Amino acid sequence: MKKFRLWYVWLPNFLLLVLVYPVVKWYYYHFLTAHHVVFYFPWKDGDGQKLFIKIVRGLAFVLLILSLDTFFWQKRNKKMKISELQLKVKDIADNALLSGHFLFKLYQFSIEKRIVFDLKVLDFFQYIINKIAMRDTRVALAEEWAYLNQLVVMCVHRTIEIKGVELVPGCIWNRSVPTLSLMTWIENAVSYSPYGKAIPIVIEWIHEDDATVFRVRNRIASDNEEKGTGKGLELVNRLFEPLQEDRVNVAYRIEEEMYFVVELKFMN
Repeated sequence: MKKFRLWYVWLPNFLLLVLVYPVVKWYYYHFLTAHHVVFYFPWKDGDGQKLFIKIVRGLAFVLLILSLDTFFWQKRNKKMKISELQLKVKDIADNALLSGHFLFKLYQFSIEKRIVFDLKVLDFFQYIINKIAMRDTRVALAEEWAYLNQLVVMCVHRTIEIKGVELVPGCIWNRSVPTLSLMTWIENAVSYSPYGKAIPIVIEWIHEDDATVFRVRNRIASDNEEKGTGKGLELVNRLFEPLQEDRVNVAYRIEEEMYFVVELKFMN
């Protein structure tokens, strides 16, 4: 895609270079002289190369100025957006789908350069902020899954394994889910599992005869001092209640007294 966009830069400049030479030559050595306005000596052998070099230098100078202007404008614009993002992340209420303290932790990772704060990450935060304001909105599963994958990449303080994506039928990606709901389960798993990367959080797609199942399984931290309020999961439950008519079911359970499991079933 980037290579394709480069054609928008190089092709116009190449055409400009090709067209400028005959235009400049005609203007200065034919048009002006025909009207008895002379700035140059009469055209001689070898003047073509000199004129071409002058044109190239002029265009190169213009391109340099435009490039520097674009670079510093983009850098300043990005800095302004990051500052605005920081203020918005701090203002997010803890009872939202994705809590403010969790998003701020991810933001801190970017500041500490544990993750690369590029335009893709900036787009992720802006997407989350926009969707928090519309928590009753439904989105296609494919959209939620794309941003969930970005969230997984940003959770550098945990090991998160994704399995069975190839088992998901194409039609399932078009099914709707409450926005940020799947990501809320990932936040819950990250927030209340043992700190570190030794014990992975497993995100798994399972194909059953009558359903496609999205499952998140995490070890529960026994020494977790911060007890969850449960508001996040309670809110997600309420958002999924209207989807029961669409044959979408949610279930939670504890396995072996140490693992928390959430399952989302898309019935065929």
